[in-house]
Amino acid sequence: MPENQYPVFVDGQTLTAVELNDLRGYLHHRDRLLGRLDGFGINAGLGGLVTDGPSLAIQPGLGIDQTGEPLLLADGQTIPLPPTAEDVAYDFIEAGPGGFSIVLESVDTVEPAPDCGEDGCAGHAELHTRSVALHVVAGRVTGGRLDFAAEPLLGVSPLVLDAHSQPTTSYTQLRDAIAARLSNGTHPRVTPELIGRLQATTITTSDPAATTGYTCGWLNMVLFAALDLLRVEALLEVAWDRPTTRPGIVLGWIHPEGSSGWVFDCAYRHAWEPPRGFTEALLGGTCIDPAGSFREGLEALLAGYAPPRPGPVTTPDPPRKCPVGSIHIGDRCIRITYPPVHPIPGWPLKHYPIPKPILRKPPVETWQDPATIYGQPPIEVFGEDAFGLTDYVGARGDQVAAVLDQFIGAQGAVADVKVVAADAVAGIAGYSPDGAFAPSDTIVLGTDANGSIVSTGRVAAVRNVRTVASALPAALGAAQDAQSAATELRGVAGGLQTRIGATETAIGGITTRLGSLQGDFTQLTDTLKPSTVLTRLAALETDVGQFTQIRNRLDVLDGKVDVISRTRVQLPDLPGGGVITRPQPAVSSVDPTLAAGIADFTDTAIGALRALPTPDNAHFTRYAAAAEHARDQLRQAATGTSADGDAVDAPTLAHAAVETLGTLRTLIKAAGVPAEAGRQLDAQLRALRKQLP
Repeated sequence: MPENQYPVFVDGQTLTAVELNDLRGYLHHRDRLLGRLDGFGINAGLGGLVTDGPSLAIQPGLGIDQTGEPLLLADGQTIPLPPTAEDVAYDFIEAGPGGFSIVLESVDTVEPAPDCGEDGCAGHAELHTRSVALHVVAGRVTGGRLDFAAEPLLGVSPLVLDAHSQPTTSYTQLRDAIAARLSNGTHPRVTPELIGRLQATTITTSDPAATTGYTCGWLNMVLFAALDLLRVEALLEVAWDRPTTRPGIVLGWIHPEGSSGWVFDCAYRHAWEPPRGFTEALLGGTCIDPAGSFREGLEALLAGYAPPRPGPVTTPDPPRKCPVGSIHIGDRCIRITYPPVHPIPGWPLKHYPIPKPILRKPPVETWQDPATIYGQPPIEVFGEDAFGLTDYVGARGDQVAAVLDQFIGAQGAVADVKVVAADAVAGIAGYSPDGAFAPSDTIVLGTDANGSIVSTGRVAAVRNVRTVASALPAALGAAQDAQSAATELRGVAGGLQTRIGATETAIGGITTRLGSLQGDFTQLTDTLKPSTVLTRLAALETDVGQFTQIRNRLDVLDGKVDVISRTRVQLPDLPGGGVITRPQPAVSSVDPTLAAGIADFTDTAIGALRALPTPDNAHFTRYAAAAEHARDQLRQAATGTSADGDAVDAPTLAHAAVETLGTLRTLIKAAGVPAEAGRQLDAQLRALRKQLP
């Protein structure tokens, strides 16, 4: 009976084993068909890790093979290295490249039928168990599969600027590589006129730095938009039918690599391939052009190229939210983001899912927010709008600074605008070329010998959030200094209390002596004994001197209290001005060592705040207890396991770190810090939380 047929039973029929097995076969076929509708490849987990021994540890996970059969590896398995190839063959593995592929396939195990214990029994049914098995096969995966890692454009590199907005690699080489992929032989992927416009762009030594920065940033965004379109097309070309002589999914390729030993390469695997229907539905295109939204975005970017050019010198106007040279798509203003001044390691991973275990989502339009690829803080990290700087190229720096001071003040922020010689911008810690700014940023306007603006950039206000690891030792030292100051203050206060008691006694003594002196004067009128008068005056002078000393101590104490309550601790400058010269991980991947450091810092800060005189806030004690509880939770999470013995993943550790900083922020505000400092604490915590997974 064909797989798509099934028997129907009625009362009184005698059922045969064939009929019952036909029903089972039909249901199994339907399950596999539903599996094929869902996709193919590694759905979740099933990663590999080379461990000491050496051995290859395969993680638990789920996949679907070419027939739609679900493959569940419930428990991890270990394969000794070097592995021993098994005598099995798959038509999707080629032996030529060497190494070994790890293949997961479905297994149907048959258990013997139990013996009959009844009269006339012809036997019981066999019991079949569906499970999976791992096989080690010589060679590497080949054949039709989603392999976007082989896309030629992933072999080029985005442009990177130096601090003077000059590219460190060839603009022409990147431009021509993009144009070749868009031309696509005789089947261009975008309008040919736009490809010609791309090829006509260039940069020259006579261009202002701001123009060069814009042009390089625009070309990078064209690269990212082209990759997004190419990846969408690759997804749409995935075949729905995958005939094979022996089904199975490849988890990766294990091979020796020089002195590095054994390497597990997950690029050579059956990555998850969603069916075309999923891709079309989620991309928002049309049935004629499912990738249309990505194609239109790329074409708009190509058509919108408008680098800033110095114009006639006029009185500068306030900034505009969409600067000259931005790209308008619908009601959106897409700002050209200038490249960073540091390399961009691992940038291709933003465009294909390695080593992510699952590709459930279609591509996103990466080019609209290239800061995520650059590793730079976004403009809107504090919820502020972005305003353009490119309009001011050619204007006088001092005039623009005055306009920006007034404009930023109207936004409720304190303006920080630096007008410096263009050659000096590289010496500003944290500086990055940019064509836009947020009101809380430090704005840097580079000028030529005539005072006209030729370069624009900023120092991101959030950069200190990204250097928590470097700033933590300094912050810990500052907290220890604060604790020492608090201890000293407590000692002064204790000494003051003793002095006040002594003062009261002294004042009582002064009163007694004044009364005695009055009697002496009375005696003096009768007897006029100068020696007695001089003795009393000397004693009175001593008492007044003691009282003056106490008053000075009171003034010193008042000064200490005023400094502590009205000023902020200024952390010492970090080496290099606090600039990280290599990309730092996002907060969503808090290092356990850093988490433990945050816990220790919190502990020190709580001790310092408790040592201060009791604040007016009635909830101070409760806030301190909450901070101590969060500190303990973070310290436990930093060990890698929770209090219940469960493993702690990176997002959980990151959330514990931010929760601890949040409780500490509440405690610090309850201790009576100025309102401005409290707002800064709130802003920094929001920035951290935005970067969590």
